Amino acid sequence: MLTAKQENFVELITQGTCQSSAYRGAYDTQNMSDKTVWEEASRLRRHPKVSTRILELAEEKEAIRRLQAVSREERVLNELERIAFGEGPVAGKLKAMELLGKHIGFFTPKKTIEIERTAEELLDEIYKKLSLLP
Repeated sequence: MLTAKQENFVELITQGTCQSSAYRGAYDTQNMSDKTVWEEASRLRRHPKVSTRILELAEEKEAIRRLQAVSREERVLNELERIAFGEGPVAGKLKAMELLGKHIGFFTPKKTIEIERTAEELLDEIYKKLSLLP
C-alpha cells in the first residue's frame, strides 16, 4: 500500500510528468535543491511498491485507451453502415460502402504467386498434360 504522497507521485508520472516535477507536485520541496529533488525522485521511482504501481496504473490506462478506441471505431462503422444502407444521396451511400469495403479488406488486390520457370520446364509440363488427354 502506498502513502497518499506516493500515490500522487505515481499518478503524476503516469500522466506524463517528469520525475522531478512529479516529486515537486507530491511532496514539499521548498527547501530542497534541484539536485536533491532529482535524487529523491529517482530513489522514489525505483522503490519496488512505487514502480510496481506505476506499471499497474499504466496498464490500466492503456486498457481504458484501447476500449475507447474500439468504441470509437465501432461508432464510426455503425454510422457508415447507417449511411450506406439507409436513405440519403447515392454519392454518400457509395462513399460509405467504399469505406466499409476498405475496412474489411474487400478492395485489397489478390496476391498471386509467381513461379519462374524456363521454356523447357513449361514445354515439359504441357507435354505431360497433353499425354493425359484421351
